[in-house]
Amino acid sequence: MDFFLSFFTAVLVSIALIPVLIRAAGVLNMMDEPGERKVHALPIPRCGGLGIASGVIAAFLLFIPFSNNIFMSLIAGGAIIILFGVIDDQINLSYKWKFFGQILAVVVVMAGGLTFKYLPFMGLEPAPLFLTLPLTLLFVIGVTNAVNMSDGLDGLAAGVMLLTISAIAFLGLLGKGDEVVILSLAIAGGIVGFLWFNTHPAVVFMGDTGSQFIGFMAAFLSIYLTQEVFKTLNPLLPLLLLGLPVLDTMSVMLLRLRSGQSPFAPDKRHIHHRLLNLGFTHAEAVGTIYLVQGIFLLAAFVFRYASDLTVAGVYLVICASILFFLHFAEHYHWQLHGTQALVDRRRGWPIWRSQRLFRFTRVYIEYSITLFLLVFIGLLYWQLHTQYMQLAAIVGVSLLIYKLAPSFLQELLVRVSIYFSAVLSFLLADVNPGMQIISNWTFNLFLSILIFIVSVAIRITRKTDFRLTTQDVLVALFILATIVLVDIEYVGHVLFRLFCLAYALEYLLNRNFKLFPPLRFTAITAGVLIIVIVLPTLY
Repeated sequence: MDFFLSFFTAVLVSIALIPVLIRAAGVLNMMDEPGERKVHALPIPRCGGLGIASGVIAAFLLFIPFSNNIFMSLIAGGAIIILFGVIDDQINLSYKWKFFGQILAVVVVMAGGLTFKYLPFMGLEPAPLFLTLPLTLLFVIGVTNAVNMSDGLDGLAAGVMLLTISAIAFLGLLGKGDEVVILSLAIAGGIVGFLWFNTHPAVVFMGDTGSQFIGFMAAFLSIYLTQEVFKTLNPLLPLLLLGLPVLDTMSVMLLRLRSGQSPFAPDKRHIHHRLLNLGFTHAEAVGTIYLVQGIFLLAAFVFRYASDLTVAGVYLVICASILFFLHFAEHYHWQLHGTQALVDRRRGWPIWRSQRLFRFTRVYIEYSITLFLLVFIGLLYWQLHTQYMQLAAIVGVSLLIYKLAPSFLQELLVRVSIYFSAVLSFLLADVNPGMQIISNWTFNLFLSILIFIVSVAIRITRKTDFRLTTQDVLVALFILATIVLVDIEYVGHVLFRLFCLAYALEYLLNRNFKLFPPLRFTAITAGVLIIVIVLPTLY
């Protein structure tokens, strides 16, 4: 349960704090101005990293014991990264001060005992300190700056690191390293909350605060995973786990040196810039990079016990393949596609233009989600023996929130309540015999029909909001990874339930949010019930 609560604590803190930070970005002097090597045309707040870090620290304080010296030093180092990152986002520090802050943070963590101990090609005995300490310093600073430098498109660095951190959490789970799983899921939760606002077109950036923080944490967590938790893993595995950011930074630096420039000089030679030049759209470039990072992570899982030579060889083959494609595509001026006219989804059969079908899909989706929530509320009331007066108080509080809360807060509460209900419904059905109906195959059939109706609704709508996004690529990768890798039945069921309800809800909320009062009130009631009754019982 701590895994689940750590993730959702970070999500909630991040998703609640970032809108406040966006409004305060001007006062905080944390605005990202347009520039020659940037792809946005208007100033955008770059305070999202504070939201990510706040969610992670909140989850850490709640679920990691203070007796763990390594993790205490890791959070202390992370705090230093945050401090220098915030200053950098405000006044643009010189590279010397950036490196000073990074070196100070790494030294603090190494003083807590977290370093490389076993090195590739050096056998099973611990390597001497004169090798492990400098290599730890170089690796962590290299990864921290690699993630920072790769943060060039909406959702790019955040999505790539979400995949990496999730892979670390999964391998930590296999190695029974509960604390690395809790912290990894907290970081993943903070990133998920941030991606809500950072998917193209982004309304906030993570800034140096966010990119350096998640790069720093990912580097040290990969070391902790392979050196402390799961020692049978190959010590070169961090190279695959952090594959694309490292490749991108190394290739850019080599190109700069080759042309006589400083390796730290800003330019547009990153992989995402090169994909844009090859005709990829913003979403296609980011989605492609997600898929490539997925290949690195799949290789990390498949070859996690392989020899040092094999892991190094696999990494070089993947890197060479990517660079080979980019070189020849640029050499022959290949373009992915030209400008295409928008296609009306509703052309073809007359049924696609039916207003009755359009209205039916909308009503069906709304009341299907409402029915799911009502069944969830009813079963909770029955199984947890909630008193009538208590239930009446919950309904009263829900009605008050519904009437008084501003629209943006109502929308947030509705989303959070439905997602919590989707997860908790299956977890509670696993321990309460009276709730088995909610894990029955008929309920999954009900959700399957719902997602089919959602597909029809998207097909017949004129709105252009419904298109493949980078978030869809992340969802697809996570579902595929779950099906292939996770041998835990309820995880697959929970993800399926989240997938169906999330897409149905997003379809509705892309329209006028005020059109669905029964759904909003039911969702807020479910949320209040979860907070007041369910969470205290579970924890």
